[in-house]
Amino acid sequence: MSRKEKRFYSEAFKRQVVQEYEQGASAMELRRKYGIRGNSTLQRWLERYGRKPYREGAIYVQTAADRQRLHQLEERLSSLQKLVAELTLENRMLRASLEVQEGKRGVGTEAKKRGRQQERGKQQKGEGQ
Repeated sequence: MSRKEKRFYSEAFKRQVVQEYEQGASAMELRRKYGIRGNSTLQRWLERYGRKPYREGAIYVQTAADRQRLHQLEERLSSLQKLVAELTLENRMLRASLEVQEGKRGVGTEAKKRGRQQERGKQQKGEGQ
């Protein structure tokens, strides 16, 4: 009759395994690599130390080129998000500046509407003659 021995893992070890999992390694791969027994062991570590949830049933097959491409795409996404934020701020500043300038010249939305109505009236008078 064989007796199962209970293994104890250090917190640093658990955090390292969780980090590898979050970087894309599979649970099965990590259990084999480190001799971790039990299917729920890694799941408990992820709940306690991880930032990402446990990936049930997900299988990731990645080559070094795939990981590099993913990293490039993540960097590109980040730079585009920053660019959108910068352009949004610039747009808001320009709109606010335009409103201030229009206010100084007395050209508000009501004045613009009256100006357009007057132009239409002139055009209609010219057409009617």
